[in-house]
Amino acid sequence: MFINRFIPAALLLALSVGVAAESPVSLTGAWVRALPPTQPNTAGYLTISNSGTSAIEVVSAKAAIADRVEFHTMREVDGYVRMEQLATLKVAAGQSLELAPGGTHLMLLGLTAMPGEGESVRLCLTLAAGPEICADAPVRKDAGDNTHHHHH
Repeated sequence: MFINRFIPAALLLALSVGVAAESPVSLTGAWVRALPPTQPNTAGYLTISNSGTSAIEVVSAKAAIADRVEFHTMREVDGYVRMEQLATLKVAAGQSLELAPGGTHLMLLGLTAMPGEGESVRLCLTLAAGPEICADAPVRKDAGDNTHHHHH
């Protein structure tokens, strides 16, 4: 009798753990800009998608090649476009946030070495209420033909 009750309970527990471990947050289209080797900083881009039922907040980011990674956006102030640091990134339920050239992006600061074109950089984002989520980002000189930009 014990075995008959134990097996279904163990199976139910295994299934519930598998479902709980699946994150509603995904990262796609990640890439890092290749710059001359003398540059101490570069930018990273990706799309954060939230297929969950509640908003998410990204509170920090990291990359092994950088001392720190910050969230930045471009804003027009008094007719000039300026880069501004953001404390966090928020993505509403069922929405995506594109980090792209000319808009919100990741700044990789204090690089140990500028990655070369064709290499890959692992970018990791930490969520306020959840695990760290990572993506491997190829290094290239520009966005390529398959990326669209929104300029205002």
